[in-house]
Amino acid sequence: MTVRVEQSYRNFKQVLDQHPEVAANAIEAIRRAGFAPRAGAIRGGTDGSRLSYMGLPTPNLFTGGHNYHSRLEWISVQDMEKAVETIVHLVRIFEEKA
Repeated sequence: MTVRVEQSYRNFKQVLDQHPEVAANAIEAIRRAGFAPRAGAIRGGTDGSRLSYMGLPTPNLFTGGHNYHSRLEWISVQDMEKAVETIVHLVRIFEEKA
């Protein structure tokens, strides 16, 4: 019997741990948008994981969506606006620290 292991989802925490300022900036941007940041594990492949292993350390930020990957998945306009506000704050933080 031969077993072949093929890596499909990589844990990008290893990359982000080498660049703690990226996550710190994301947390600050979330605070500036009026939220209390909550960190948690995400299972499966994400854009953040893929981008991190391509050389761009990228934490996953909230989208405000509900019922992900189901027939009932949805997001409100207000939640999308807050996600955009957070991203604008994140860009400003990187500019401030440049």
